[in-house]
Amino acid sequence: MASSYPYRPLELPHETRVLTITPGNFDDELVCGLTHMNFTSPDEPYEALSYCWSKGVDRDPGIDPDTEIPWAVYGRDDDGNVVEKSGTTPWKDLVDDEYQGESYIRLGGRMPDAPILCDGVNLTIGGELFRALRRLRHKTAPLRIWVDALCINQQDVAERNEHVKIMGDVYAGAARTRVWLGESTRMDFQALRTLWSIGDVLDDLFVKRGMLKNGATMQEIQWHFNNTADTDQLDWGLLSEVLDRAWFKRTWIIQEVVNSKAIAVHLGGLEFPWASMSAVVKAVMEYKLQATITECKAFKAISIMEDLRLERTGGSEARTAMPLLNLLEELRDFRATIPSDKIYGILGLTDRKGDFVVDYTQSPEDVFTNLAVEELHAGNLDILAHCVDSSKPTTLKLPSWVPDWTRPGWTEPLRIRGLNMSAAGETRPDLSVNKGEGTLRIRGRVLDRLAVIETRRLIPPPNQAGPMEPDDNDQTSSGGKIGMAKYGDTSSDTEERRASDENPINDARYRHSKMVKKAAQHHKYWHLGVVDVAFPDKTATPQTLENLWRTFMCNRTRDNEVPGESGSTGFDIFFKIVTGDKGPAEILQERVDHMESSHGLSPQDADAHYTAEKEAFEMFSGAHSKWCYNRRFFRSESSRFGWGVEGIRSGDAVALFHGCDSVIIIRDAGEGCWRIVGDCYIHGLMDGEGVGDQFKEVCFQIV
Repeated sequence: MASSYPYRPLELPHETRVLTITPGNFDDELVCGLTHMNFTSPDEPYEALSYCWSKGVDRDPGIDPDTEIPWAVYGRDDDGNVVEKSGTTPWKDLVDDEYQGESYIRLGGRMPDAPILCDGVNLTIGGELFRALRRLRHKTAPLRIWVDALCINQQDVAERNEHVKIMGDVYAGAARTRVWLGESTRMDFQALRTLWSIGDVLDDLFVKRGMLKNGATMQEIQWHFNNTADTDQLDWGLLSEVLDRAWFKRTWIIQEVVNSKAIAVHLGGLEFPWASMSAVVKAVMEYKLQATITECKAFKAISIMEDLRLERTGGSEARTAMPLLNLLEELRDFRATIPSDKIYGILGLTDRKGDFVVDYTQSPEDVFTNLAVEELHAGNLDILAHCVDSSKPTTLKLPSWVPDWTRPGWTEPLRIRGLNMSAAGETRPDLSVNKGEGTLRIRGRVLDRLAVIETRRLIPPPNQAGPMEPDDNDQTSSGGKIGMAKYGDTSSDTEERRASDENPINDARYRHSKMVKKAAQHHKYWHLGVVDVAFPDKTATPQTLENLWRTFMCNRTRDNEVPGESGSTGFDIFFKIVTGDKGPAEILQERVDHMESSHGLSPQDADAHYTAEKEAFEMFSGAHSKWCYNRRFFRSESSRFGWGVEGIRSGDAVALFHGCDSVIIIRDAGEGCWRIVGDCYIHGLMDGEGVGDQFKEVCFQIV
C-alpha cells in the first residue's frame, strides 16, 4: 500500500510511527506526514484507527467492474421533487452515484483505491482507509492517528512481527480509538434508530420500573420487553445487517477494542459511542430478548470484547487472560487476510501470549499444526473437539486432527458451550504424532456407529428476511436491475415500487411476523423428523421416551445439573408447542384447566401447578437451545440417541479417545485410517460409561 514511502527504521519495541493529517474540507486533497513516536510516553496525545482493509460490507456482488448495470429510480429527492430516471452505468461508476451509490455499498461494492500525499510522496492507499481518513479529518486542526497500513512498514517482515507483540500497547496508549464501519446508507440510519429504541425500552424496564432492582427473572424481563408498545416494530433485520459489516468479522478488532480506553464508532457521517452500542447488545444477549439475533456473531463478539475491555482498562489485566482454545473458538467466524493472524491477532489476550514466537515466515499450516501438537503433547485433548469436517471452503491443507481456525463449523464444541462431561473417565492420553506424515496415533474405543440421521433441520437456520433478502412470495429478485425504494433498497420494476404502500416488504412488523411464522413452520417440520428417526416403528417405551427427552437436554440443565422428572413435563409442553399452532401461555393454561376439571384443583393449587409447569418448560427449552443449537439428531446402531455436527453420515463411528472428555465422531478414510468429523453427544456414554470391558481398546490412526 505504501511501498514507495522511504521508511526509517524504528527503535523497537518501544517506538512506532504516527500519522498526522493536515486539516481540510471533505473534498480537499488528503495531505499527511509520518513521525516516529515512543508510544509508552508519547509527547502528544494520539488516536488509533480500527477498520477493515478490503471493504466495509461483507458481500460479494459477483459483478465485473465494467459490466453495464441497468437501473431504475422512482422516488422523491430531499426537496420533495419527484425523481423518475432509468439508464445503464458501469458497476464501478456507481460507487458515488447520486441515486445508486447506496446500492453499490449495500451489495458489497469495493471502494476504489485513492491517492494521498504523505511527506511529499504520492501514495495510493485502499479505498476504505481513504474514506475513513477523509471522514475523520478535522477542518481546522491536525489529526494525529495511528493507522496500521501506513504506520507499519508492511514490506519489513521483522517490523511486522514486532508490531504484533506491541499492538495491544499501541491501542492502549491511544486517547481514543476510531472504529470505521464503512460508508453509510439511509437504511443504516433506520438500523441505528432500532438500536437506540431498544435502549429506550431497556431504560424504561431497568431504570424507571426497577425490574433488576426488584429481582425480576429473565422470563419476566423477556415478557415485559416483548409486550412493550412498539417493540414488534423494531427492525431487527436492518440491525443485523449493520452488525454483519466486515469490521465485525475481523480478527484483529478484538485486541484493538479490548485495549482501548475510549471508542467512537463511525458509519459514514454518523458517529456514536461504542459504550452505548455495547450496553444495548449485552442486555439483548444476557436476557435473550431476540432469538433470531442473539446468535449473531457480532453480538457475541461485542459482548466478549466489552467484558474484556472493562476488565483490562480497569487495571485487572491478570483476570483478562482467556484460555487460547476458548477464544479461538469463540472468534472462529472472524476472518484474517493472513490465516496465521487467527492466532497472532488474539495472543495478547490469552494465557499463551508468552509461549508463541510470532513468525510470518512460517506457513499458516505450520502455525496451526504446531499449536495442535503442543496441545496434544501437553495432554490437552480438548483440541480434538475443535476439529470439524466443515463444508465451508478453505485454502489450507491440514490433517483432520488439526483445527482449521479459518473454517468454522455451524456450531461450537459442546465443551465451549459449557457442557460438563467426562467421556474417557480416568484414562490418560496415549498418543504419538508424526508431523511429517500428518498422522496422529491415539488409543481409544469405538463406542457405536451412526445408523439414521435427521436431515430436515436447516443448518444454518433460515435467516430473518431483511430488505436485501426479500421473500419469494413478497417480491421477485432484481434480475440485474437496481433501484431506489423507501429506504434505498433494490427493486426491479418502477410501477411495482410506486405501489409500495400495498407491499409491506419495508415494514418491520410485517417482516418480523413473517420470520416468526416461517421459523415456527420449520421447527415443526424438523422436530417431527426427529420423532421419525427416534421411533421408526411408531412405538416408544417409557425408557426410550426418557432417553429422548434427556437427549434433547444433553442430560443437563443450563446450569449443568442432571435434570429430574420435571424434564419430562418440559419435553411434553415443548413438543406440543413446536408441533402445534399454540403458544406457551395457551398450552400451559390448557394443561391447568385440565387439571382443575379432572382433579378439582383449588385456585391456589392451580396457580402453583401453572408456575411449576412453566418452570419445567423454561428449564427444558433453555437447555435444549443451549446444548443442541445447529446440531444434527441421530440414532445409532445400538439405538442410542445423540447430536452430531452438520455433515455426519450413516456409518460414521462414535469414538472415545483416552484422556479426552469429549466424544468424537470419526469417518473411515481407508487403509486403516480415520478422519475426525466433529464432537457429539451420545446419550448414556458421556460420563465414562464407555471405558469398561464392553468396548474393545484399539489404536486409531487419524489423518
